Amino acid sequence: MKRRSSNYFIGADTSDKSILDCAEAAQSHEGHLNCILLASLPNLPYFKYGTSKFFDAGLPANWLDQLEEKRAELESRATEVEALLASKAVSANVKVSIGSGADLKHLAARQSYTCDVAFLDAGLRNDPEIFREVGHGVLFHSPAALMINGNPFAHRDCVVFAWDGSFAASRAAHLGLHYFLEAKEVVIACIDPPSAHDPEGHDTGADIATWLSHHGCRVTVSQFPRGGLTIQQCIQERAKEVGADLIVMGAYGHSYLRESVFGGTTQAMLEQASFPVLFGH
Repeated sequence: MKRRSSNYFIGADTSDKSILDCAEAAQSHEGHLNCILLASLPNLPYFKYGTSKFFDAGLPANWLDQLEEKRAELESRATEVEALLASKAVSANVKVSIGSGADLKHLAARQSYTCDVAFLDAGLRNDPEIFREVGHGVLFHSPAALMINGNPFAHRDCVVFAWDGSFAASRAAHLGLHYFLEAKEVVIACIDPPSAHDPEGHDTGADIATWLSHHGCRVTVSQFPRGGLTIQQCIQERAKEVGADLIVMGAYGHSYLRESVFGGTTQAMLEQASFPVLFGH
């Protein structure tokens, strides 16, 4: 994990302690921390009815004033965050952005073109739009991994890898390789496998286990029946059973033309706050 670059998406209310903890962890790994301070736009333009059957678009009279006030607050907070980072002499920088919807998605994607992993501060859950759009941008429009509920610089002793043989899961394995290498144990969890063998005759999970073993990972393949649970419930139950401190899994989206809505399991795992999760797509 030495010299890795991480995007840390934060809000104005992200605590100094959270920022300092991340800064210290990044410094211990000689990593670079790119703090991106986000906020949603003030109330967006609304429509008002005119005297005719058509309506005219309008802005609240004080909308620009609200925007400037919010921007000033963010710039002030950014100065404070820069001072915190400087106090730890960590390699870091701070950026400020205000947006909504697709703007946030594209911002997160562009910022993540040149980082190893992006992670979301827990406080961003208070703004569902930011949490959702940043997650979409990183996962579906950038090459980086996305981590929630945890610090990407933290050491992980036991990692559960949810494997289903898909491209997304394989991508997650590549993005999470350094966590597998550092862990004392990697449990490849095959949830509710259809049979002991796949259609090509290979043992479920055997190929990915062999690949990880060649890298030097300490791997165990386990097949877990769902037993009436949803996939996300099963993943969490198994992670709890083995004492995992990180879950690695593929992320899925649904749309006719492109990923614009998270799949059910992905959405549920994003919403839970019990386990750190590293997503790959």
